[in-house]
Amino acid sequence: MAGGVLLALALVWRLWIGTRYAGWEESDYGNLAMIEGVRAGAFLHYDMNHMPGYYALAAVVHVVVDNAVVAGRVVALAGGMGAFAGSLWIAWRLGGRLAAALTGVWLLVQPEFALYAATTLREPVYALAMVGFVAALTSKRARWAGLFGALAFSVRFDAAIILTAATGVHVWKERRALLTAVEVLLPIAAAALLWSIYCWVDHGTFAFWSHAVAVNVETGLGAESERPLGWLLAGTEVALQLVAWLLPWRVGWGIWLAGVAAMLLTPWNRPGPVRTLAGTTFMATGFWAAVGFVGQHSPEHNLYWKWMMPLVPLWAALASVTWSRWWGQAGRRRGVVAVALSVVCLQALGSHLNETQRQVELSQELYAPQLELARWIEADVGVDVPLLIDNIPACWINRQSHERTLVSWFDVPVSSGSEREFADWLRSEGIPWVLWFREDWTQAPRVAPFLSTGGRIELPGLELVEHGREDSYGWILYEARGEGIPVHTGAPPPRGDLGPVRGEWKQTQ
Repeated sequence: MAGGVLLALALVWRLWIGTRYAGWEESDYGNLAMIEGVRAGAFLHYDMNHMPGYYALAAVVHVVVDNAVVAGRVVALAGGMGAFAGSLWIAWRLGGRLAAALTGVWLLVQPEFALYAATTLREPVYALAMVGFVAALTSKRARWAGLFGALAFSVRFDAAIILTAATGVHVWKERRALLTAVEVLLPIAAAALLWSIYCWVDHGTFAFWSHAVAVNVETGLGAESERPLGWLLAGTEVALQLVAWLLPWRVGWGIWLAGVAAMLLTPWNRPGPVRTLAGTTFMATGFWAAVGFVGQHSPEHNLYWKWMMPLVPLWAALASVTWSRWWGQAGRRRGVVAVALSVVCLQALGSHLNETQRQVELSQELYAPQLELARWIEADVGVDVPLLIDNIPACWINRQSHERTLVSWFDVPVSSGSEREFADWLRSEGIPWVLWFREDWTQAPRVAPFLSTGGRIELPGLELVEHGREDSYGWILYEARGEGIPVHTGAPPPRGDLGPVRGEWKQTQ
């Protein structure tokens, strides 16, 4: 009964917060375009740099509902709720009703775990697969664990490394170790083999991991690789801050401490379900920290939030089982444990709600203006008018089949910084609207650095007039005026002029 109430509350919260949260970043909206691409391609073509599991599932729903937004959110919500239920079940099986109740309370409004289930991100499905893997192993259902492992791999390929290590922990000193390991790992290996073959056929390489590895290596092993000691120290600092600062801040300090205690006190030489849960949690967290060690983004980087999300239900279950055991062993000191546990819950819930509000406000400041701009384009700009736009507006428009011409900054065929070439190209293409971005990875500053000032800009035979801007994310919308450029006659675009956000959390690529 209590579990059903917690599930209902979690569902209501996620449905409600989803109406206010404008997304984690571009990935939410880019996923819409990829879901539509899988459906339009008859499920035959997938981007090698994005594992196919989530997109295939969402495209199936898209076929039924004919709406990529609804499809993506339904699959993410199902994944998030499944991970919620699975974590409660693990806690109940290993620690009883108290552990299950604690897990439900701790996961109810945890920001990453709740918010991302209300988006079109793939991480909730990965979380479901990871939790399902642990639930199956702790129930001695090795084949089911293998199937959940294959699902996890289909969403994020790092599952192959994490779950292989977790399987090793699970079978160590077990009577049927070899047979269990084969039953668990065979489906994961088969999934990896099939995906490698697909990538070779469709993309010309078996190395589906190459892009992700290259990006992290390029980020972390660039100039710092010339100073090996400095690189090692910097990577260690990032990893430690992730595990000992970001993680406890987001899940709750008492939850984190109980999880750490469980890892330290678990009898690792004795097979058992708690060892399996602790081992999987340790391996998944260790891989997350290792990515930080190599990539060396700032610990405040929002990529770590997304990668941390699947860890949350594992930590909640492990910590709740630990607190339940302490409660059972407390004897006459149960009053002290009850007070400590109350403080843990209050601190976690207060932190969760504050961080949720912060992330919702940031999403409204950074991403909602671009979504508003995309909706204006669909409503007031003719489908025959070509546009130079990128990021969220382009991804939103590409969520469904359309006849618009959308040009990316990556595809602008002019010399870097040439005002005349850029103006001539705009006139030749008849492009009246230009969405310029401040960040270098978008290519806009390389192609047109002269658009960084905003206002009214005179180019050879062409004038660009600022119509909207947003300085936190960093974009400016220009209207081009000149010979051969269509004149806009519809409603004016939204201005989107919001104040800057401080901090380094925003994603850069």
